[in-house]
Amino acid sequence: MSFRDALSPGLAKRTFDQWCALRVGGKVPKKDALCPTGLPPTALPYLMLMEQFEPDDFRCRLIGTVIRDWYGENVVGRTMRELIPASAYAERLPLLRHCISEGAPAWFIAPLIIRGDPLRRGARLLLPVSFKGDEPDGVLLVAFISDEPPGAQPLSTSIALDLSLVCPKSELD
Repeated sequence: MSFRDALSPGLAKRTFDQWCALRVGGKVPKKDALCPTGLPPTALPYLMLMEQFEPDDFRCRLIGTVIRDWYGENVVGRTMRELIPASAYAERLPLLRHCISEGAPAWFIAPLIIRGDPLRRGARLLLPVSFKGDEPDGVLLVAFISDEPPGAQPLSTSIALDLSLVCPKSELD
């Protein structure tokens, strides 16, 4: 099964396809090519654009309205280390590193964590982008979260990843 085939829902596949279409000469898209016109309009409320500012940390540069509402505030300018617990960040960091080092997407399923508490389950598509130059130095996260209201399904207190996949660079060529 290919990386693309593993993506669900269909909006994740369309978002991945549009990211691929914006690649030029094997390079990741520039952030301006993606946000907002390069993405499916229905994905925009669920995005978080993060710029790498240290080898192991990312700063939020743009968020969609739904993500802002989940946090209950505008988290632009805050770091990923500030926004999620250290244990969750440690699990997600290898996926962010993959995006930067390989210039290739990643996918994970895990709870959405707000103020340290798991809110609801869902998946996230991580797409590498370039803020400056041609090399990846940022990640566009698009969330695909269950539409069920919080509490509709029992959610364990675990914040661990249920699934993680990285896109092999060979699938992008």
